[in-house]
Amino acid sequence: MFIEMCRKITELLVQIPFDALVWIVWGSYAAIFIAALLATVFSPMARNAQKRPFLALTNVYSGVNLAVFLLKCAIGDALMMTAIFWVVGYILYGVLCLCSVKRTKKAVEVQSALPVQPVFTQPARPAKNNPPAAKGNIKLDHAVTVTDNLLSKNLSKSDRQELEKLKNTLAVLQIKGTLTPAESDILNDNFNALLKLMAKYNA
Repeated sequence: MFIEMCRKITELLVQIPFDALVWIVWGSYAAIFIAALLATVFSPMARNAQKRPFLALTNVYSGVNLAVFLLKCAIGDALMMTAIFWVVGYILYGVLCLCSVKRTKKAVEVQSALPVQPVFTQPARPAKNNPPAAKGNIKLDHAVTVTDNLLSKNLSKSDRQELEKLKNTLAVLQIKGTLTPAESDILNDNFNALLKLMAKYNA
């Protein structure tokens, strides 16, 4: 049964022109190699994939090549052509592996050569009109002292009323301690008013 089936298959293959069989085997193998090469060059997924399936395909095609040449050639000639085909297939397999390594190495080199963009952070700036707490406290204490000195002098009624208001404001700020920017502005205004009164009464 199997012998008859083998004979029938062989008779069918013999009816096909020998050159056409060779071109079918070699042409299909070359097409597969070109497709694998293009995928390796342009596709990262194919580049990182194992190339051993192509090596196994080369061994399969070598067997098919031997069967084709045995149809028309002596066994010695068929083995010689198959050996040449097998060697060429292994060379092509090496080309695929080499392209994978080169493309991967080049991608790594390009990535490592890209300049690293430094991250700049905006330095914190103190808010305007917001003096440090120590400086504000010193200025507040000085304003209280100046106010007390002026109240001890012979002042006009309007100036004395203004000074008493300033003293009350300074007392509130003194109790609070650390001043906000708005409170620092109030302190500056009061201090300027005190300076004018000091100049007026030569204090």
